[in-house]
Amino acid sequence: MIRDWCRWRCLSPTKGKEARPRTRTTFKRSPLTSRRPRDVLPSRGRCLAVFLLVYSARLNPRLGLAEWIVAAREKSTIMAHALDLEGTAKGLVALNLARSEPAVAPAAQLIHLNDQADFPTLVGIARVLLERAPPSWIRVAVNGSRVAREYIPASDLAALAWLGDEFDAVLIEAHQRAVAPSEEDVRKRLGDAAELIVLAALRRAGRRPVHVALISNAYGYDIELRAADRTDRLEVKAAVRRTCGVVHVSRNEFDKSRLFGTEWRLVQVVFSTGALVRGPIGPAHVEEIRELPGAALRALAPLEPNGFRWSESAEFRPPSEAWMRSGIVPDPAFWALSER
Repeated sequence: MIRDWCRWRCLSPTKGKEARPRTRTTFKRSPLTSRRPRDVLPSRGRCLAVFLLVYSARLNPRLGLAEWIVAAREKSTIMAHALDLEGTAKGLVALNLARSEPAVAPAAQLIHLNDQADFPTLVGIARVLLERAPPSWIRVAVNGSRVAREYIPASDLAALAWLGDEFDAVLIEAHQRAVAPSEEDVRKRLGDAAELIVLAALRRAGRRPVHVALISNAYGYDIELRAADRTDRLEVKAAVRRTCGVVHVSRNEFDKSRLFGTEWRLVQVVFSTGALVRGPIGPAHVEEIRELPGAALRALAPLEPNGFRWSESAEFRPPSEAWMRSGIVPDPAFWALSER
């Protein structure tokens, strides 16, 4: 009864669109630059440096960062002098994986990883580092149980090659533990940016859009465009290329599309993967803006027989031919910034 391109699923009230509180989002007319801490990528050398530091701290109490580094360097003359012990020690402290004052104390996650520098120990250290400081590309490169190496920078791919057969498992585990819990925040950030980009584009085109979603989610759409003879009602959805084939629509949005007929339409803003990295989102991140008429959306929904009614949300998979190219052109001077 339920067609292949439309999969229904119920969401708890706390996860539906109506229940999500909106955080205030601001915009500027020029991009802002922001400094971001460099990822502590667990290359084999980095993991060896962590091992030596944890091992030396276990043997004798070390007072301060300098004494800790000197002690670790003395443990292996050839290997230790080739490693970035100072940078690694400072990185562990910055990540709260070690305390440097009054006496050096590695975090509990690392204490048991100092018996010998074998492959399982180094892989364990890599897991700890990736969980605490996941690289920015991990959101895009890991999708469920699959790792797409084409989304990993070549230099990082080479640095992690020593993981061998454990490569996929380590990255998937890091994604599940450190990244997946915050993906709802990422979706909301992209959704807010999509609405603001559409609003700015309409204003630049001389229109006077009303951001009704800020007033209430009960409207069943995000932006209202009033004219003498009609009112256009735009429901804005954000996606990246990998996810743009799926559209999540709440029951209220679906009902409003049926109520307002041709006035209601869905606008999808497709972002590049660069928008997933923290920082301002702007027109350079927009790959495409396209639209799905309300009638095309409703045609995908199965009839509701007696005794059945979907309630919170549905997942639609519109065929590619149902989408239309949008006339909405992003304002090149607009950058959206989330205050998270």
